[in-house]
Amino acid sequence: MSDAEIFKVRNRLANHVAEPGGMTAGMAGSRAARELAAQQGKSYEAIGEALETLEWLCQDKSAPMDSVYDLSTTVLDIAGLFDDKPLCRAAYSLCELADKLRTRGAADWASIKIHVNGMRLICNTPEADRAGLTAMVEGLWMLTERLRIDDGDAEAPAA
Repeated sequence: MSDAEIFKVRNRLANHVAEPGGMTAGMAGSRAARELAAQQGKSYEAIGEALETLEWLCQDKSAPMDSVYDLSTTVLDIAGLFDDKPLCRAAYSLCELADKLRTRGAADWASIKIHVNGMRLICNTPEADRAGLTAMVEGLWMLTERLRIDDGDAEAPAA
């Protein structure tokens, strides 16, 4: 019987990590945060454009719920990048509402308009003053959760 030979193999990644230079995870995180902050203005402009389109859809009342869903996910995605929790929660509530409506082929433009107005209010409120908007966001979720759909018509139940 022959003796076992042991080979120590270093892969490319291990060799690359061992090389001097580069940056630490903390440095990379700081750099990413700085780069993201530089794009915040343009990002919130895109949110504003999505809200304007949603407002137009609420006036027109002929768009499919897929369009509402897509625009609300755009707001959710961008707000999530900046950890804008109130705006994320409001946009997610609209996503859920649009999904409920589209799966049944219904529309409730009044509820959608309330969500859009709520998101507009959040965007126009300074970060330091947003604590008071928690109840409004909870109200949007209550509207989404209590939506009753009867025979293709969407209604909010009486309180």
